[in-house]
Order: sequence, then structure tokens, then C-alpha cells
Amino acid sequence: MKNSILILVLLLIYECISAQQPQPITIGKIETIHSSVLNENRKIWVYSPTNTSNLVQPEKRYPVLYLLDGEAHFYSTIGIIQQLSQANGNGVLPEMMVVGIENTNRFRDLVPAYQAADKMGNANPFMNFLSSELMPYIEKHYPTAPYKVIVGHSLGGLTVIDLLVNYPSLFNAYIAIDPSLWYNNEKYLNQYLTHLRNQQISNKKLFIGIANPIALGTTLATINDDKTSETKPVRAIMKFDQFLQTNSIQLKYAYKYYDKDRHNTVPLITEYDGLRFIFDFYSFDALEKDFIDTSTRIVERLQTHYQKISSELGYKSNPPETLINYLGYDALRKKQFNKAGAYFKMNVENYPSSSNVFDSYGDFFAAKKDTVNAIMNYEKALTITMNAITLQKLNALIKREPFQLSLTDLKKYIGVYILENYNLPVVIELQSGKLIAKVSGDSDSELVPVAKDLFTVKNKLGYSITFTFQNNKPVYFISVQPNGTFKGVYK
Repeated sequence: MKNSILILVLLLIYECISAQQPQPITIGKIETIHSSVLNENRKIWVYSPTNTSNLVQPEKRYPVLYLLDGEAHFYSTIGIIQQLSQANGNGVLPEMMVVGIENTNRFRDLVPAYQAADKMGNANPFMNFLSSELMPYIEKHYPTAPYKVIVGHSLGGLTVIDLLVNYPSLFNAYIAIDPSLWYNNEKYLNQYLTHLRNQQISNKKLFIGIANPIALGTTLATINDDKTSETKPVRAIMKFDQFLQTNSIQLKYAYKYYDKDRHNTVPLITEYDGLRFIFDFYSFDALEKDFIDTSTRIVERLQTHYQKISSELGYKSNPPETLINYLGYDALRKKQFNKAGAYFKMNVENYPSSSNVFDSYGDFFAAKKDTVNAIMNYEKALTITMNAITLQKLNALIKREPFQLSLTDLKKYIGVYILENYNLPVVIELQSGKLIAKVSGDSDSELVPVAKDLFTVKNKLGYSITFTFQNNKPVYFISVQPNGTFKGVYK
């Protein structure tokens, strides 16, 4: 089945711990910023991918989607993005921030204003607010990447087209949902056509969604031939389409007519299709056999794919460190050394400031009995972050005395722990002076102490288990593994 292995891998990686007590589901927040340009306070609705993922990626930066009529479309837009970038292991879209702009005076903000019909460039102050106040604020306070998308519906769609024509440097991609190009007897539409005849817009993408204004199921050709007032909005959009189709302005453009959707129902499906169109380069197409293959071909394909993504986005984009780390350990477990080494090397090259990638690369060399390179990578990891487990592995290679706990100390960790999200008991007990973890359906594991309250798992690479105590009694442990992070609560 296509992508089944990749989806399984991502599902394992993104499966994370949750709190013990009921808690609210938070997908974003509303902030108020003052606009000197508009002389008023403006509310913005902000979503970050970190709100819906527990995967820690402190250095990651995200493209930003700016959403007009933000209070109306914020939830649905986030749902699409989260579903296609995080849920079910999907990587169809990149994870993105969403900035919804709440209205105060919709007609003032979303209707372009020019001093004369034959002159362009005298936009209404809302455009200045976007470029000189809102966007710098978001870029200062959030981990943004340079790629930006603007989405607008109806008059907001008219604003999207206006931004494309008059301010093409502000955004990389545009989604205009049933844009009101008919407005004011097509005054702005005609200005756009005049302006675009002398303009080249390269490396930009535009998607337009068109609603059906008359009987549902009516064809676009029928609507375009109809001269009644009800079809005027569609005919204005098709006039713009005809211009784009017959004039070379280097714009990557597509539209879709939704014969079963009205003006008020078309936003959701247009956003979905528009985002798929804009990021048609993002998804990694792989078959199950590609991941089973023991050669390094899949690693080379991933490298090439992310080079293409970087080229499309205009900045360096790397495959997730955690994903590549998991794939590396999976190959190492299967003794596919060439493949494992290629994965770990990729991570080292892409994430040179991460101690974890050097620790993992050290594990690779240790498994190959290459002591010199294993020591070198463990030492490199320790120069970035002092880590007791890495230090233990290094000490074992250079024959230092390992860390030990007395039997009395080991008894503190004995008990039954319940894995959250799975309701699965983990029994930890002493056997012949060793701490053993038992899980139903799995073989017993020996926990090896490397520091106070910190253990590794014997003969399993990439595992660490940290216990937390309160009043000298265990409360829970956190197990970090190549396939995810898990929490076991003391029963």
C-alpha cells in the first residue's frame, strides 16, 4: 500500500504523552496589537503547529498563512492544515502557522482604494498595516520561515488579487475564494488587467475557487453565457481567468469551479484544494517496497526530495530529525549498516548543533565495532550537551568504571506503572540484583543505571528512561525511544 510504511513511522513518532488530568484543547490564541497606521487596536488569531503537536522541534521555523476574515475561517483552516501536516502521519502540507485577522471595518479594509481609475498603487491603509506592522510583529514573536500565503474570501478574495497585482513581494502564494472582482462595476478588475499587461509575476502561485450562484449543478459554461445579474460575479472571475490564460506573466495559476457549492459554503473546499495546489511539491511519494529495500536508494530519494522542497520554498528545509533518527535505528536493528549509516550521516549534516544526531551516529559506529569513530561522535555529542547516557556509552568504550546503584537504591524504582494512552501496565522488579521491566507481549528488559533516576535499556540503542520522585516515592517515568516518547504513571 502506497506510503503505508512512512505513515506507520510517522504515527509512531508523533504518538506522545498527555496530561493525567482533563485539560482544555487549545489550538491558538487571540492577541491584540495596536496599529498606528489604522489608529486602532486589532485582534489577531494565532495558531502555531506546536499547539497541536508534542514533538519538540525547538529550531524549526514555519511558513505563515495570513487569513482575512480570520474570525470566520480560523478553525476550518487550522483543521485542514493540521490534518494534512500532522494527523495520521500525513506530510502532504508543511506544518504552518496561521494568522487570522479579525475585522473591525470590513469594507474599509477589504475594498481597494485608488485616487484615480487609471493609476495604481494608492492602496488603502490596511495594506500598509499588513506589510509594516502585522507581518513584522509576527516575524519578531514567532518562529516564522520566509514563505507566506494569503487567503481571502469574497471581498477578502478581491484583496488577495490586489496584493498579488500591486504588492507581489509580500506573499509567495495566494488563495482567492470567490473573489469579488465584479465589485464597483469591475473597476478594480479592469485596473488589474491594465497593470498586469506590463508586469511579470514570477515564482508566485494563485488558486481561485468559484462558487455556483444559480441552480446547483449548473455548468460553468452555462453560467458564463448567462448575462443576468446573478452570474455577474462568476463572469468577472472568468474575465480575469481569460486574461491570465492568454497573457504570459509567469504566474503558476489554477482555478476550480464548484457546481455544488454556494458563495458561503465554498471557502472550506477551496482552501483544501488551494493548499494542495500550492504545495503540490511537498508530499514524498513512496511505496512500501522503497522502505523495505536494503540499499541506500530511499535515503538518496529523501535527500533529493528535500532539495526540491528547499528550492520551492526558497529556504533550506530538512527532513525531520526524529523521523530520520527512527529510520536509522530501524535499519541498524536489521543490520542494514549502509542504509543506517546514510540516515545517521544525513542527520549529522542537517542538524550539526544537535547532540542527539552525534550520539546516534556514535551508536552506529559502536554497533559496527568501529571504536575510534564511535568515541569521536560521542565526544562531539558531549561538547554540545552533557548527557549521562552518552557519557556512559563513552566510558564503556574507554573502559572507565560504570555508574552503579546499590540494591537499596534500586528498590526505589520497583512497582507497577501504567503507560498513558495505552492503559498498559509496566511491571518493574528486582531479579538477581538487576532492575527488570516487564510488559505484556514483549520480552523482559534490563534497566541499566547511568545516573541517579536515569537508565538505559540493555541491548537497545536510543533508549533512555527517567524517573520522577515526590516525597521519596516514584510518581512517573518518561521513556524516550526511537519510536516516540512515553509516560508511565506509578500505580
